[in-house]
This record gives sequence, C-alpha cells and structure tokens, in this order.
Amino acid sequence: MEDGGFYCLLPIQGQRVIAVVARYRHGRQLEYKAYSVDQCWYLRRISQFLAFAPTMLLPQGLRSSFEGIGRSTWILLRHGCKAWPIQVVDAVMQKGWREFRTAHGIAANYKLILMCERKWIFNAIIFDENDIEVSYNWTMLVNEHSHEFHTIQGNLITGCLPSTILRNLPLIKSGYYCIPGENYLEEFQTRLEPVLEDLNLQSISVRMGNRTWTISVDNGYLNATTSNPFLNALQLQVHDFVFIAKLPNLEVRVVILDAANDRERIYDWL
Repeated sequence: MEDGGFYCLLPIQGQRVIAVVARYRHGRQLEYKAYSVDQCWYLRRISQFLAFAPTMLLPQGLRSSFEGIGRSTWILLRHGCKAWPIQVVDAVMQKGWREFRTAHGIAANYKLILMCERKWIFNAIIFDENDIEVSYNWTMLVNEHSHEFHTIQGNLITGCLPSTILRNLPLIKSGYYCIPGENYLEEFQTRLEPVLEDLNLQSISVRMGNRTWTISVDNGYLNATTSNPFLNALQLQVHDFVFIAKLPNLEVRVVILDAANDRERIYDWL
C-alpha cells in the first residue's frame, strides 16, 4: 500500500496494555510509537452544539492515547449486533461518526459511554438526557463473533468487566451525575427502584472489581448504615458520573467515571 499502517494491543507485565502503531508511506516505515491505555471506560457528553455536528472529539481521557500516531487511524464502535468503523484524525472521530450518530438518534445531553477493550474495538452504551440507556432493535443482540472482543483479560483492571454486561441478558443500565448538596444514597436508591419495587429483597450485592458490599433493604429502601461503607469507599467528587448496571442475578455492578478526565476512576483496592 502507498500510505497506511497498522495497530495492535499487546499485553505487558503489570496492569497496562500497550498499543504499537506503525505508519508506512510507499512501503517505508515512517514512525513507530507505543502508548498506554490506562482505563477501560470513557464518557463523552454530547452538547447541544455538537449534537448534529459531522465530527466528534474523542472522550478527553482517550485523546492523549492518539497523540502522535500519525495522520489518521481507525477504530470500531460496536453496539449490540452492529458495528461502525470510525476514522480518527487528531483525536476527532470523522468518517463514520455521522452514520453512527444518525443510526442512534443521538441528541443534546446524551452520553456516549465507551468500553475500550483490545485492537481498538470500543463497545458503546448510549444514555439519554435522563441518564437512562437508549435501546434499539440491535441493542440486546450479539453477533457470532462477539465473544472474541470481550474475553476477560488478566491484566485488565476495571470496576466492572465488559464481559459482564455484553452478553444477551435483560440488563437495566442507568446512571447519575454527582451534584453538590445532593444525597447520593437517594440517587442510588432512585436508580435501583425498578428492582426494589418488583422484588421483596432483604439485601442487594454491589460489586466493583473483586470487592463486594452487601446493603440491607428495609421495606424497599436501602439501609443507610449498610450503604455508607460503599458510598464512602467511592470518594465521589462533584460531577462524577456513577454508572450502574443491574444484572439478572440481582447483583449490581458500578463504574465511576472521573469528572475531570471523563474516564474510569481506578481505585487502589480494585
């Protein structure tokens, strides 16, 4: 090829994955660069100005990973049983973004949550202006190759492994922003109401990575005493986004997206 390249993700010792990128022009290698991917989950808020734009900046936490990799590269956004190739130029999603945005009817105040896995494949979750997942005909379906993209990796550290929420399961996903002065327990309670109202539960399990908290339920309400150890461990900051996934086995998975960087916060205890 005249001008192109390739990229791949390689596991290395420790807790990171590195991507090796090579560019070629007229058969000659121009540059070679390795960069690290620290977090697994990323958040992109869609402002009113950008809702109908033909291009879209990558989430802030991802942009540094694309610095210096050359004129352009391609990523794959997967959602359910469909996938969209997206060209990224200078950390901006260009070719393919308009088709992805149109197919999903992405509007102002929507949130695009990306789960970065390997080979620059990103699995997408789309929340509306009320922080509730938007479902499409293809949302709950998976294609025959889906297992290739979300096998559990031993060197991947995250609050909620992608493989736990990408199977064909009837999940409920929602979230909320941390706002000054709000009672975070009440917010958490509100997002869990569909589960707490329909089932006569005495407790629920909340899990992040390998850590689990058991929270008592009193007459459909989360018990404050047993909830506080969990909420205190999160060390929530203003404008952090709390992503919640309720699994069919009644387990709750949580990911905290850092407000300052729009990427998953990795705790020492994960």
